[in-house]
Amino acid sequence: MSKRIVIGGVLLVAVLLVPLWLARAPVSEVRVAEVRRAPLVIEVATNGLVEPIDDFEVRARLDGRITEIRAAGTQVRQGDALLRIDPAPVAAALKSARSQQLEAQESLRAARDHLSRIERTFALDDKLHNESALASERFVESQATLNEARARVAFLEQEVPLRVESLELKIHDLEDQLGGTEVLAPSAGTVYRAQADVGEVVRRGQLILAVADLERLQIRMNVDQVDLGKVRPGNPVKVFANAFPEETWHGETTEVVPRVEMRDNRAVSEAVAEIEPPARGLVPGMNVDVDIVVGTRSDVLQVPSEAIFAAGQGPFVYRVVDDRVEARSVDLGLSSFSAVEVRAGLTAGDEVVLGPASSLADGMRVAPQRGSDGRE
Repeated sequence: MSKRIVIGGVLLVAVLLVPLWLARAPVSEVRVAEVRRAPLVIEVATNGLVEPIDDFEVRARLDGRITEIRAAGTQVRQGDALLRIDPAPVAAALKSARSQQLEAQESLRAARDHLSRIERTFALDDKLHNESALASERFVESQATLNEARARVAFLEQEVPLRVESLELKIHDLEDQLGGTEVLAPSAGTVYRAQADVGEVVRRGQLILAVADLERLQIRMNVDQVDLGKVRPGNPVKVFANAFPEETWHGETTEVVPRVEMRDNRAVSEAVAEIEPPARGLVPGMNVDVDIVVGTRSDVLQVPSEAIFAAGQGPFVYRVVDDRVEARSVDLGLSSFSAVEVRAGLTAGDEVVLGPASSLADGMRVAPQRGSDGRE
């Protein structure tokens, strides 16, 4: 057998076996999604803190012992007592201050009356002295008594008004404190914070209670500096809480605070969004996640975000054609959390692979798994 015949036979076997090998080569299962035109919602993801819109804080207006207090979670009507503090000590202090004020005023009146009597006595002594009917020593004593009475009145006329004014301020303060021994609810709401108990001694200015209408809540949101130009009053928001994973609350941005500060190496500003009632489940102080809708496009060619891969030449997708993948560069536009606008490189109806897909290569055969991208 010649060498040429052997080589020819080998080539013929290779030609016959290669298609058979390719047919039996491993096939990767991949999730695929259809390229489609649809509305695209652009959102900013952030977090925030729930707080009441209109709340009422109760702070102690005097030092004292609590005799009655509403517990956290209690619903109250307008005029209901929220807090009572023992009034006895401040009532006693108020009575004493008023008594001291009267004593001061009485001391001046008595000094003036005494001076008036001394002046009449001295006038008589002076007449008698001039008529040589009163000894000089007695006249000198009478004159000294007059000077002393005049000095006493002059001193009290300076001191008493100041003391009365000081006591008046003290009385006003004590009257205010006495009024503060009972605090009534200015409007209906719920006690959402209580920081003291019956029998506890509180200090003036200490925060004790907070009351609010829990159906009127807002979110104070953190806005990263890079997103600040996108967020505007009127932007819709969606609110999520870990405590209620199945719930979503909706609202609208009402304010963007024009200030940026560093927090944990993060340059952020703040925005405020009012929650649409009912706000049940949300409570003041709760941390929540927020999606701020900053824009929408009504008809955009798009793919899921996880269909986009990165390469040195730029973003690309794996397009599926006849159960094989084709790496194709794409020009991207706007993006949301879940989808990306494709401005060039694909057409509606194309199918693309969803990541992760690190083992794929251009031209590889695949077994597409459709309907696994969450779309109907």
